[in-house]
Amino acid sequence: METFLPAILSDLLGRSISYLVQRYRQQSSVQDDLEKLRLALVRVHVTVEEAEARHVTNKAMLRQLDVVREAMYSGYYMLDTLTYRAHQEEACSSSSFAPSRLNAAKRLRLLTVDDGATEVRRMVDNLGRMIADMREFVVFLKGYPRICSQPYSMHLLLDKLMFGRQKEVEQVVGFLLQPEVCGDGVDVLQVVGAARVGKSTLVEHVCHDERVRGRFSSIVCLSRDDVEDMGDHRDLTVKHGNRASRGSSLVVLDLAEDEEPLDDGAWRRLRSSAMCRARGSKIIVTSRSPETVRGIEPARALELKFLREDVYWYFFKVLAFGSVNPDDHPRLASIAMDISAEQKGGFIGATIAGSLMRANLDAHYWSLILKNMREYTQKHRALFGKHPHDLLRKNHPVYLWRLAESSKIFLCHGFYTACPAKQEIPRVTFQEVLSGRVTPHGRFEVLAWTSQIPPCRSYLMSCSLDTPSAPLRVLDKKKRLRLM
Repeated sequence: METFLPAILSDLLGRSISYLVQRYRQQSSVQDDLEKLRLALVRVHVTVEEAEARHVTNKAMLRQLDVVREAMYSGYYMLDTLTYRAHQEEACSSSSFAPSRLNAAKRLRLLTVDDGATEVRRMVDNLGRMIADMREFVVFLKGYPRICSQPYSMHLLLDKLMFGRQKEVEQVVGFLLQPEVCGDGVDVLQVVGAARVGKSTLVEHVCHDERVRGRFSSIVCLSRDDVEDMGDHRDLTVKHGNRASRGSSLVVLDLAEDEEPLDDGAWRRLRSSAMCRARGSKIIVTSRSPETVRGIEPARALELKFLREDVYWYFFKVLAFGSVNPDDHPRLASIAMDISAEQKGGFIGATIAGSLMRANLDAHYWSLILKNMREYTQKHRALFGKHPHDLLRKNHPVYLWRLAESSKIFLCHGFYTACPAKQEIPRVTFQEVLSGRVTPHGRFEVLAWTSQIPPCRSYLMSCSLDTPSAPLRVLDKKKRLRLM
């Protein structure tokens, strides 16, 4: 035994040294791959920005641009996840802000080696192939005119851009620019999607496109009331028109706020009306369900979905940090990724949370926001079995969170839109009530958000501060017992 013991120890020592050397090489390789990923993303980002600043009309190039853009979002999401994951422990610890036993650099190295090495290499290879394939694309790109030459400032322009909908915009524009169909009838496209996913904004954005305005002599917007009570059309909203022209018309029927089916007789009267009779006229219908308007071919429906998680994170990160570089605040960025996940893809929620976060770049403050959001979600899943954002989209009353401690509960009774030109807008903002800067009494209305892109709608909430109901008191009591 004494003879074999030194040999065994020597063998174990040799294996340990070999393991450490291999581990070091893996760590160095992963760090190299992360740097390659950063450089590849910079090259792809430059190409995407250049393409988005030009008026590209070739459909094949637009499809290629969409593929590259989605790969860019995925790459940034992977890079941020691996970079900021080292600070995940601090972000998730909402009640205790003690630093971790492992420093951030060590935890990053362990996580990237164990979990992300293969994915990073695959992403680097994928972006590398795309960059090689984009050489011809970049050459052709130079032949298209620029849309604008203004300085690029992401945090200032993002609120005024239709982010993440370039593919859908081109699909709708492509439908409108198609030659008129042979035979009787008017061509119809239905834009379908959940509440507040951006259906009306998408169509409004298309209506401002110069290609569309050059195609139709008039663009008329109708509501359900306009269609069900077809009069002389004198009070209809005309977005674009040339009275001297008798050409084709684009009719936009906005049913985005309703779920009730449209009367079949009203739909037939619209299709046979004078404004739809001209050759080449077309109709766009926005609704929450394809069943809202019967008689439209299923193939003529464009479903609008909420942004993918990686695309949404790219959007949310800009709103939360503004002009500040997230790489300089990795712990804040880690918390922001969790808050982004809690938003469930909502644009209004992103602007509300982003404005609160941007006003106070403090990890403790951001952690309190995240803690309140998670408790808010847990309460609604326990009480109603659904995420609060899903309830809000159906105008179901929800209990809202507040950073200010109070014996009262913050309750939202309904969510609706208003036109600033036709309706008085509340001065109290939702952010002021959430942060505790303002404490209204009884029932009141707040301004949640005013969109900066057409149709520039204001989103209002009917709220109240009430005494907690029995279910909530019981739920809070059970929670306190679990924590004891």
